[in-house]
Amino acid sequence: MISDDLMSEINELLQVEFELSSKLQWEKITEGYTNENYTIMRSNSSPIAVCKIFTEDEIYHSKERFKREVSALKKHSGSIAPKVLYQKNSKILVYNYVEGTGIHLFSPKLIDINHVKNALNILHSTSITDSKPKKSDVTSFYQTIAKRYRQSKLAYPQKLIDSLLSLSHQQEELLDAYNDHIAYVHGDLIPPNLIYQNNKIILIDWEYYRPELIFFDYQYFNYYAKAHKLSLKIELENDLQLFYNKLVDVLERLWRYGYSLKNKKIDYKI
Repeated sequence: MISDDLMSEINELLQVEFELSSKLQWEKITEGYTNENYTIMRSNSSPIAVCKIFTEDEIYHSKERFKREVSALKKHSGSIAPKVLYQKNSKILVYNYVEGTGIHLFSPKLIDINHVKNALNILHSTSITDSKPKKSDVTSFYQTIAKRYRQSKLAYPQKLIDSLLSLSHQQEELLDAYNDHIAYVHGDLIPPNLIYQNNKIILIDWEYYRPELIFFDYQYFNYYAKAHKLSLKIELENDLQLFYNKLVDVLERLWRYGYSLKNKKIDYKI
């Protein structure tokens, strides 16, 4: 829960940023599974910003997620991401509200898959030319989270952890074969995180931004588009599609297992 003092501090900053004199309204966002989120609105209820309070997670640590998201927003704001307006204590992040609609709320006939691919091309090409990550950056990510799953007090199924490690080892051949395609990926391309705005896509919720082969984003999108009953798909070579579908599926099942133990409701089926 955000304190009154911090809320007042953010309000004052936003009133200056948007040249407002009237009082701002805050409304808690009920969608989402990990963090505490608020929409910040003008007095007429038109939204201007989102406040994201990162909550702790033993597998994907909050400070790591915060650092990733801030890094991504600062790199990609103005093109495919919102602008950072405020940050504090590696926990509180405020960014400008993105006008538009999540693509899961559209008829697939109204969404051109090329809009999704264009946004991903901007993301991936920028990170490849900017500061290209290494193969070791990718493998260490999976080894680290597998270790955290193994050490968790929630007793995650060993079979799933073993599958994650096995897939990580299998991925090494792909990382060698497609070394030129290692980049920073969004990492959480569920349809609600893709906002359709004026014939382009803006991406939100960048906390899983990290080094990977770009194909992870493609198949992650395909996987969750199917979960949301969307007939949208980014075409991939068969071997890449099969591998990343297995990887995304294992990550999803581990995530769902933890949330089921915490009695959290998930609003879609895989």
